[in-house]
Amino acid sequence: MEPLIVLNEIKSIKEKIVYAKSLKGLESLQLVFFSKKSLIKSLGLQNFFISDFPIKLISNENITDLEKGSEKNKLINTFLDFDSIEAIKLFSIAINQISIGYIVIPEEIKLSKKLINTILNLKFQLENSIKIKQLEIKLINSNNDLKNKLLEIESLIDVTDIIDNQHGLMQDLFEGLLVTIISILNSSKGMVLLKDEKSGFFNVVSQFNILKEELPSKILRITKGILKELDENKTSKIVDNPQEYSLLRPSKKNALLSPIITGTELVGAILLFDKESRNGLVRFTQQDLRLFDSLSKKVSHAYDNIRLIDSLKTSNKLVDNIMSSITTGIIMINILGEIEFVNESAKKIFELDEEGVINNHYFMVFQNNPKLIELLEKSEIQDETIFEDNFNTIDSKGSSREINLTLSPVYNEQNERSGLVFSFEDLSGINKIKSTFKKYVSENIVDELLQNENSLELGGAQNEVCVLFCDIRGFTSLSEKMKPSEVVYLLNNYFEAMIDVVFSHNGTLDKIIGDELMVLYGVPIKGDNDSQNAVNTAMEMFKSLEKFNVRMSEENLPELKIGIGINFGKVVSGNIGSEKQMNYTVIGDAVNLAARLCSHAKSGQVVISESVYNQISNQKSFESQKPIMVKGKSNEISNWIFNA
Repeated sequence: MEPLIVLNEIKSIKEKIVYAKSLKGLESLQLVFFSKKSLIKSLGLQNFFISDFPIKLISNENITDLEKGSEKNKLINTFLDFDSIEAIKLFSIAINQISIGYIVIPEEIKLSKKLINTILNLKFQLENSIKIKQLEIKLINSNNDLKNKLLEIESLIDVTDIIDNQHGLMQDLFEGLLVTIISILNSSKGMVLLKDEKSGFFNVVSQFNILKEELPSKILRITKGILKELDENKTSKIVDNPQEYSLLRPSKKNALLSPIITGTELVGAILLFDKESRNGLVRFTQQDLRLFDSLSKKVSHAYDNIRLIDSLKTSNKLVDNIMSSITTGIIMINILGEIEFVNESAKKIFELDEEGVINNHYFMVFQNNPKLIELLEKSEIQDETIFEDNFNTIDSKGSSREINLTLSPVYNEQNERSGLVFSFEDLSGINKIKSTFKKYVSENIVDELLQNENSLELGGAQNEVCVLFCDIRGFTSLSEKMKPSEVVYLLNNYFEAMIDVVFSHNGTLDKIIGDELMVLYGVPIKGDNDSQNAVNTAMEMFKSLEKFNVRMSEENLPELKIGIGINFGKVVSGNIGSEKQMNYTVIGDAVNLAARLCSHAKSGQVVISESVYNQISNQKSFESQKPIMVKGKSNEISNWIFNA
């Protein structure tokens, strides 16, 4: 088994060190710490601590080389027992970029890339263990002070930033988060479940203080039990009857549950069991639930960020765009109205200088925002949570910003109010979201949905609409002779060319059906002459197709041929489907006739109905044809053809 995999699977940090020293080439590996003595001792690593380690040997460089015979080489050998004085590599173990120790390797044997990766992985796990232990100690000594808890959460975000650049360390992230949340809420035990993207089943990725026999022994599905309830409600909850759910049987009193959500999908859950007190196990309260829900939402946000980053690593530009749109600010205000904590996002959004904000009253900090001050006062006086969407603010430089904000009162252990948390999201990236949405849905439909909230309701209305169908002729037999990758490449480029023409004539792309396009004119936006726009689109499609075929032939790809059918008539347009899944589309006999005319069209032809012909100005471009019979019609259909 690969050393990196083994190293990750070993739980004890001391055993990790022993294992690393057992590897060939690392037998002479030594460890030394010269700072954070109590912290190192708490991890059981006190034997590696040297209190009088020379200051001149300490450096914040990630890797330091000490040449054979150098003064520093000789000096370090007075503290470490090497068989011979060889060249030495020092790998810095750092906390907050300050070195507190070294992994020391004498270069008797040239280090391979695999061994260096093993050393760096051990270094990372040592640093991560130290940070988590440091966080645990802070939590134990904080007396549940909310300011420290928020700072601890911010520290976890720093850990998340490190893990973003690692592979396969998601479990380490959730172990740290679980320890933090359990400490904050004084829970006796807990676990984190995550959904496997391939199987759809949920697995335990992190647990604390749960016996092996208490862990789930069956496959966890979203279709039953407590996970089904979480998926349906997608809200944090207290379960006072845990013994009725197999997943919650580790609990003796009650349990806290919170979903981990990406978009609208349940991708995981955090479960805490039984609150500890001086009098033993007690039940969680609604106050605990409020705090737990707030913390869990931050977990969802962090997990969502990691998934986004992982899925978009192949495109640095797109990653930058996504990251710049993720902005969540947190400001902690104490009972006196003084600001105690401001995270980095809040500083950026409001252009704040930490020195000028911390310990200042919010009246002074937000003096340019009288409406925000009114909301803060209201939250203080009425002791209630306040939500505001699309709230206008002014930053310290006088620039206007729009935010979604939440003002949440917080309480101490005696259930006395201790201040409030002001959390908010910057909405400056909304145009980026619109742009992304318009890649999946026609721009006209997006604008209609954003401007009219009733457009999101099921139902429809009767409208006169021009419908265009465009189909590739003989594509099925053509694609059978091509590689799948070539088929996808050809279709993607073809659709891009055709859809650009559609949008340039104010068409609404209803759907793509295989190799066929269905385009609407007249909904959701009505034009001066929708039939003319449809005909103009069809004619320009042939011009665009000709250029497209020339370009594809240069890449040794086959030429495409299309046929187009257009009809104008009354249809029902609107959101068709269910509350959970709906599509904006049109239905009716006029749609069916347009599809039949497209089927009748030969390669290079546009076939239009009489209702279209009567409304267009370029009738001379079309030739009258013998009426045809089409499926679903008892009478013959008059039609006109344009030959490209």
